[in-house]
Amino acid sequence: MTQDISAETSLPAPPPKPASRLTLWLRRSMVWAAGALVVFALGALGNWWFQVRPQVAQVQQLTAQLEAANQELEVLRPKAADADRLQALFDKAELRLLTLQALVRVNEARAALALGEGSRGRLPALLADAPLARLQTLADPAVAETVGALRERLAMAIDEIDGNAFAAQGDFEILANGLNQLASEFSSAE
Repeated sequence: MTQDISAETSLPAPPPKPASRLTLWLRRSMVWAAGALVVFALGALGNWWFQVRPQVAQVQQLTAQLEAANQELEVLRPKAADADRLQALFDKAELRLLTLQALVRVNEARAALALGEGSRGRLPALLADAPLARLQTLADPAVAETVGALRERLAMAIDEIDGNAFAAQGDFEILANGLNQLASEFSSAE
């Protein structure tokens, strides 16, 4: 029993020491720092959620569109080259057509002169100038110079139809030969 009495009569524990000002300040600082860290983390998370994530999705979408456009471009490049080639062929064919139209008119005038109907040959000869004029504007400079000389020959032939049919027939023949040569140049360029 003696042991029981000593435990009951022991002195109560001394009250804890009050925390120092430094300790209190450090505790408050830790609470504020933890709060600031939570606010910073929420701000960083919000920034990522509302700004970075949509931009990443937009970049991915634009990258996919760019890849699709590049694939389409690769498909269209050969077609563009083909279109350029076809356009060049079309231009040459148009030049040949104009040359042949003028040649037909010149041959009509030649036929009329050969039959002794010079007045009937004047209209086709006059109509031959329109395709030659267009040909001169569309052709490259070297060919345009040749076409200009052919137009001068045509004007001479038209002037000679009524007065000197023989000279006109010779001019039309030279003109027809020149037009045949131009037509063959345009067809061989294809």
